Amino acid sequence: MGTLKKIFKAGIFGTIFGSILGILSAKKPGEETREDLKEKFNEVKDKTVDVAKEVIGEVKEFKNGVKEEIDNIKDDFLGEDEDGK
Repeated sequence: MGTLKKIFKAGIFGTIFGSILGILSAKKPGEETREDLKEKFNEVKDKTVDVAKEVIGEVKEFKNGVKEEIDNIKDDFLGEDEDGK
């Protein structure tokens, strides 16, 4: 899980950093630049929330799969059938 978290953070940082550099290097008045920064920030925030929800869903699926597999191994080890007898 540590690798996924690092990739996620790097992607977010790269997106924010690239957007800010692009906006700040554009020749626009300050008010337009601030509005552009606000828009980009909101886009990045929305994308971050979407990706976070997706990652959380995948982690929950993985957790459930692991739990199910542990239960199967435990049942096999203890010699119980599906009814717990």
